[in-house]
Amino acid sequence: MKQTFSNFWAGGKRRRLEGTEKRILGVIAVIMSLYQIIQSTFFSIQPVMHYCIHLTFIMVLCYLLYTPQRESKRDHIGKVDYVVAAVVAVAGIYYATQVSRYLLRWPQVDPLSVPDIIVGIIFAVLVIDGTRRTMGMVLPTIAIVFTLYTFFGHLLPGLLNHRELIPIDILDQLVFTTNGIFTSPIAVSSTYVFLFCLFGSFFNYSGAGDFFYNFSMAVAGRYTGGAGKVSIVSSALFGMINGSPTANVATTGSFTIPMMKKVGYDTDFSGAVCAVASTGGGVMPPIMGTAAFLMVEMAGIPYKDIAIAALVPGVLYYLALMLMVHFRAKKLGLKGMSKEELPDMKETLKKGFQFILPLVVLVVMIMQGYTPSMAAVAGIVCVILASFLRKETRMTPKKIWMALEDGALQAVIISMSCAIAGMVICGLMTTGLSGKLASLVLSLGGKNVLIALAITAVLCILLGMGMPVAAAYALTASLAIPSLYELGVAPMSAHMFVVYFSTMSAITPPVAVASYAAAGIAEGNATKIGWSACLLGSVSFIVPFMFVLQPKLLVTADNFTLGTIWIIFTALAGVYAISAGIEGWLFRKVNPLVRVLLLISGLLMMYPETITDYIGLAIFAVLALISILENKKEKNHVNPASA
Repeated sequence: MKQTFSNFWAGGKRRRLEGTEKRILGVIAVIMSLYQIIQSTFFSIQPVMHYCIHLTFIMVLCYLLYTPQRESKRDHIGKVDYVVAAVVAVAGIYYATQVSRYLLRWPQVDPLSVPDIIVGIIFAVLVIDGTRRTMGMVLPTIAIVFTLYTFFGHLLPGLLNHRELIPIDILDQLVFTTNGIFTSPIAVSSTYVFLFCLFGSFFNYSGAGDFFYNFSMAVAGRYTGGAGKVSIVSSALFGMINGSPTANVATTGSFTIPMMKKVGYDTDFSGAVCAVASTGGGVMPPIMGTAAFLMVEMAGIPYKDIAIAALVPGVLYYLALMLMVHFRAKKLGLKGMSKEELPDMKETLKKGFQFILPLVVLVVMIMQGYTPSMAAVAGIVCVILASFLRKETRMTPKKIWMALEDGALQAVIISMSCAIAGMVICGLMTTGLSGKLASLVLSLGGKNVLIALAITAVLCILLGMGMPVAAAYALTASLAIPSLYELGVAPMSAHMFVVYFSTMSAITPPVAVASYAAAGIAEGNATKIGWSACLLGSVSFIVPFMFVLQPKLLVTADNFTLGTIWIIFTALAGVYAISAGIEGWLFRKVNPLVRVLLLISGLLMMYPETITDYIGLAIFAVLALISILENKKEKNHVNPASA
C-alpha cells in the first residue's frame, strides 16, 4: 500500500514509443504546432476558444505521452489512456462550440447545463491528474488545498474565513470564466510560451547547438579556467532560448561538466557552475525563458520594456559567476585551453554565422514593438531559411517534422503547470485570500520593505521547488505581489523580484532540480552540488533586493540619467568584491579577514546609498592596493633578478 502511494505521488514517466503509436502521437503533436503557428499569424480566433483548443491538445498529448505511474510500462499506451484522451478531446470540442454562450452568460447567475457540469468536472479532475503524471503531486496538492479551501473556508475562524460558496458556483468560476483554468498563465502558455518552445526545437534540430558550443569554446576557451567559462557562455546561450534550467543542464552539461572535471575543477564545483549558468538564462534578455511572457500578461508591462530593464541585473548575475570561476581557476593554477583544443573563431563563424540571424530577428522585432508570438514565428521561419545557407545544416522535411513534433511535446509540462496554476489563482481570487495574505505579509513585516521582500523570496523558493519557473512565478505573483504594491514597490520591480526568485528555486535545496540534474551528469552528491550552486549564485540572491531598493538598476528610457551610470558602476564593483571575497582571491590568495572585508565592501557598494558606495569603494581600493603590492613583493622574492 505504501509503495503504491509512493508511486502515485511521484507521478508518471515519459513513454518511449515505437511504430504506429509513436506516429499517432507525432501526428497529433505536429497538427498542434501547425495550428499554433497558423492561429498566431494568418487568423486569430476568439481568445478563450483558443485557450480551450490549446489545453485540449496538451491534455491529449499528456495522457498519450506520460504513464499513470513511475512503474508503468513505457513502451505502449494503455487502453485506459486512449479512452481518457478521447474523453478530453470530446470535452474540449464541446467547450469550444459553447464558448460564445459562456462569454455572454452571467457567471453564478445563469445556470450551467448538465453537459456543462460534466465537462467542467472532466477538465478540473484531468488537469490535476495530468499535472500529477508530468510533475508529481506537489503542484496538484497545492491546487487541491486551495480548491478545498473554496469549499470549506467558510468553516474556518478568523482571517481565513470567507463567505460560503456552493459547489456549482466554484466549478463555474474554475472552468467557465477567465478566473480559473483559463486565466493568465494558460493564456500566456497558449501564445508566447508555446511558440518559443517551438522556436527552441527548430533551433536544436537545425544544428545551431553545435555552433553555440563551438562559438563558446572559441570565445572563452583560451582564457584562465577556460572550460568553466565555456560552460557559462554555452549554458547562457541555450538557457535564454529554452527557458528550462533542467533541460538546459541536460543539454549543455553532458559535454561541459566532464570537460571542467578533466581540466581540474572538482565535481561539486563543475556541477554547480553548469546549474547556475543554465538557470540564469531565465533572467537574461532578450528571450528570458518563459516567466517574462507571463509578466507581460500579469503586470501589463510591454515585453520590450521588460527585456531592457532586465539587462543590467542579468549582466550582474553572469559577471558574478564568471568572476568566481576565474578566481577559482587562479587559486587552482588552471590555465586556458590550448590553441589546438579550440575551434578557430573565423572558421566557426563561417560555418555557423547564419544561426545568429534568427536571434537578431527576434531582438529587432521585439524592440520594434511586434508581439512576442509574431517574433517567435518569424524566428522559426528565419531558422529554416538560415539552415539552407549551408548544405550541411539544411533542414529537411523530416527535420522540420521532428521539430514541430518536439516543440509540442516539450510544451506539455509547462502548459499543464500553467493550467493548474490557474486553479490556485481561482482559489485566491474567489475567496479573497490574496488580499488577506497581503495583509498577513504586511503584518509580519511591520510594513518594512526588506522584511516583506525576504518573506516573498522565501515564498518564491518554497513554491518553486520542483516546478517550472512559469508556474512558480504565476503562483507567487498572485500571493505576494499585492503586499509589495501596498508597500509602494513599483510594478516592474515587484514582478521582476518574483521572477528572479522563482527562477533561483531551480538551484535551491532541498528540491533543486537544476542542481540535481547536474549532479547526475557530474556523478556527484546532489545536496553538495545544490549548496555549491547557492554559493555561486549568492550574488543573484542579492541583486533583486538591489533593484527594488534602487529601481534605476532596472534601466528604462524613462529613468536613465547620469546618476544611473554611477549606480551601475558601483553595482559592478560590488559584484567583483563579493565574488573575490567568496573565492578568497584578489590578485593573490587572501586570508579570511580580507575575505570578510571584501564581502563587507561589496555589500556596501551594492546598497543603494551614496555614502555606503564611497565607504565600500574606499575599503575595496585599499584591499586591492595591498594585494597588488603583496603580490609584487612575492614575485620579486621568488625572482630577485627581476627586481
